[in-house]
Amino acid sequence: MATTPSASGRLHVVLVPGFAGFDALGQIEYYAGVTPLFQKWQDGKARHVDLHYFDSLPTAGVLTRAARLKEYLAKRFARGEFLRGDSIALVGHSTGGLDIRRLIYDLHRHANSGQHVTVDGPEDRACDVAPIELLRMVKRVVFLSVPQWGTNIADWVREYPLQRRGIVAQARALVGGASYVPQLDRAEAWLAGAAGASARSQLFLAVKDALAEVDAAAICEKDPERKQKIAAALEASSELRLYLRYIATDFDAIDDLAALPPDPSNRASPAHFTPAMRDEERSSWREHGLETRSYATLGRCPFRFEHGGTAPRWDFKNPRTWPNSNLDPELSKGTEVVYRSVYRACAGGPFRYPPNTASAGRLITSNEPRQVEVWDNDGIVNTASSLWPNGEETILVPGDHGDIIGHYRLSRARKGSAREYDSYDVLGSGSDFEETFHAVWRGVFEFCGS
Repeated sequence: MATTPSASGRLHVVLVPGFAGFDALGQIEYYAGVTPLFQKWQDGKARHVDLHYFDSLPTAGVLTRAARLKEYLAKRFARGEFLRGDSIALVGHSTGGLDIRRLIYDLHRHANSGQHVTVDGPEDRACDVAPIELLRMVKRVVFLSVPQWGTNIADWVREYPLQRRGIVAQARALVGGASYVPQLDRAEAWLAGAAGASARSQLFLAVKDALAEVDAAAICEKDPERKQKIAAALEASSELRLYLRYIATDFDAIDDLAALPPDPSNRASPAHFTPAMRDEERSSWREHGLETRSYATLGRCPFRFEHGGTAPRWDFKNPRTWPNSNLDPELSKGTEVVYRSVYRACAGGPFRYPPNTASAGRLITSNEPRQVEVWDNDGIVNTASSLWPNGEETILVPGDHGDIIGHYRLSRARKGSAREYDSYDVLGSGSDFEETFHAVWRGVFEFCGS
């Protein structure tokens, strides 16, 4: 157990991924391009700061993900990586922010209960870590595009479980063979048939690269360093198969993200906390001196929706609600079909302005207030859902849900890789995000280190 106080008072910044998230799959990183920005920010800083990447379960429920995060922190405390006197800043994107909220809520409730977190410590000995030890170290929390009140797209996905299971089954089948070269043709035919123009999107490029990366035979043909490349391919293959198996086995997060709780009596997800629970939550933050900052991504709207009104729900059975029915030719220029589809699915649904919550934030580009429409979203999360708990102080970031974590551009893979690209504009909103990405993460690190 770590009992010696830290002489340096180190800061640990822990990045927590969101729904369907991971640390890395092969060469694809969830938080793409963040490490070099962190290193640049840290240069010249007197205080020692460490950056950590938490590897969550992709689609598990919030309770499961929060428990995993608690064990992750406790294990590092037990092994002496985190010391008393150190501080922790937790940065959560999307569902990762809900995981953080649930973690802190549970740590506070168990702080004086005598319960402990039992983890493996040094020399494989079991160690009991008191929740209060972890709670004392957490000083800052950053929310990035977090559905604090749920999101319409989760309700939409819940309405079509058979289609969702079919897509996951198809994906597992594509990575189930001994050689993936023929699977690339199958993947292209499948995506082209299922979504037409999506086969030409950067999302499809990501699928093709994932299959190419796990094909050991193809890698051997490209590079004479066979053993090293085969090992990397086998590792990537195992990671991808396990990742898809998790998704097929546990998809409970979709209920936790719904704007309309499937079970009103189930308050496990912080998105569904009662007003009293939220009051208790914020009171505990003040008690423990925890400070928060929120960023909300505001995607370009490619449709004609009424200002001050709501958007109709996209119903598969009603062609008049499909994306092409109210697409604006000018507003949609430069966007890909993937972005237009997810934006449309997120725009309409049960989400409404939360009670007693601000409906405006401040633009990162000008610090000017900007009213947020109820249908505004980033392709995945309703923007107004991300305004809590910082209200009008929430920083509005023009961009989509993937932009803010570095997936806003197509970049070539390093030499010798089986992949063609290392990062993609996955949603395809067509945002010019380079400068904004740098500004967001400078702000995140400055806040964590303050």
